[in-house]
Amino acid sequence: MHIIAYMEKNGAKLRASVKALKALADQRRLRAAVLLAAAGRELCVCELVDAMGESQYNVSRCLGALCSAGLALKERRGRWAMYSLAPGLGELGAYIRSLAGASGGRCAVPSDAVRLKARLALRRRGVCVVGCNC
Repeated sequence: MHIIAYMEKNGAKLRASVKALKALADQRRLRAAVLLAAAGRELCVCELVDAMGESQYNVSRCLGALCSAGLALKERRGRWAMYSLAPGLGELGAYIRSLAGASGGRCAVPSDAVRLKARLALRRRGVCVVGCNC
């Protein structure tokens, strides 16, 4: 009886943890999360498309899964959708940031990081102006 009561109290947290871990179990979604952490700021879909070398459809689906799992945040600005790594992810967020090289190491996806840096250099006044039809 005590086990059932414990599971019911903590069931929501356990389900959220499973959902987050499932979201990161896919290589593309993990790469997207690492790039959001590496950027340290909001990114638009087109910047992630260029950095990852994936189609807009695949990147949008990855970002949707990350948002659904509570790992990323989406903010609409006109026709733009801006994404960032969600705050307060605890140890999971620290792990993602460690893959991004935030702790002084190298990024786990160095080619993506190089492409992201080049793509972010195209911003004007800190805003994406190149865009795609996203």
